[in-house]
Amino acid sequence: MTGSGMNGSGGGTAAGAAFMSVSPAGGTIGMAAGSPMTFRFSGAMGAGMEQYVDLHMGGLSGAEVAMSCAWSADRTQLTCTPGSPLASRTTYALHLGGGMMSSGGVAVDYTAGLGMGGQWIMGGMMTGTHGGMGWGMMGSGWHNANGSYGMVFAFTTA
Repeated sequence: MTGSGMNGSGGGTAAGAAFMSVSPAGGTIGMAAGSPMTFRFSGAMGAGMEQYVDLHMGGLSGAEVAMSCAWSADRTQLTCTPGSPLASRTTYALHLGGGMMSSGGVAVDYTAGLGMGGQWIMGGMMTGTHGGMGWGMMGSGWHNANGSYGMVFAFTTA
């Protein structure tokens, strides 16, 4: 099953999963520098999907921030914690790869992310590099059926 338009997904079906929430949401100002980042999905996510979540200082072309991520027991919530506290009064870009899959092998429906301050990463946003790697060198887990490289949620620390 595949979707159409900008969601690139199969949604919350038995085999699929929809993106339900992110913390911090895009546009958040004043996030505590030591806070974890969380993502919730409507169904269990596939093995290894955490590799398609990253954090950049400044913007998408900025340096990647090392972090560790762990799934809840039912694989519906991912919690990521930076390896060291984030810099104060600094903007960060939280990137979710567009090709993330549910445990049933269906692309995640990111439609709800638009209402949480998320933006599709399309053509004009892909300037420079992705954390030092050319955008064209990124694997399939970063590409969505809509032609994007997933979604970005920008926030600023306190």
